[in-house]
Amino acid sequence: MKYLDFIDIYADLDDHERTLYTQRYPQEAADMSGFAQRFIEQGIAQGVKLGVQHGEARVLTSLLRLRFGELPEAARQRLDTADADTLLRWSTRVLTAQTLAEVLDDAS
Repeated sequence: MKYLDFIDIYADLDDHERTLYTQRYPQEAADMSGFAQRFIEQGIAQGVKLGVQHGEARVLTSLLRLRFGELPEAARQRLDTADADTLLRWSTRVLTAQTLAEVLDDAS
């Protein structure tokens, strides 16, 4: 099992070879397909998570610019690298904070 991903990725079987492999080693082929499907599903889930996080960061960046003007580079970098929970925490402070530092202060 531990070598299935290696075989699937690096063997680079053509269609005919893959058909032969599937016929001769049906269980191994099914295991490889299962690995590939799990790999694809994990990639999709990670992509969705990153997409949502990127969207949240864009909205928060826009709100901060409207409220406090152009953002310093350090603030933009923090927004770009923040996780979803941090972005949500910062977002709840946008309407009540008097300064950008109050929004991005991790002590609160």
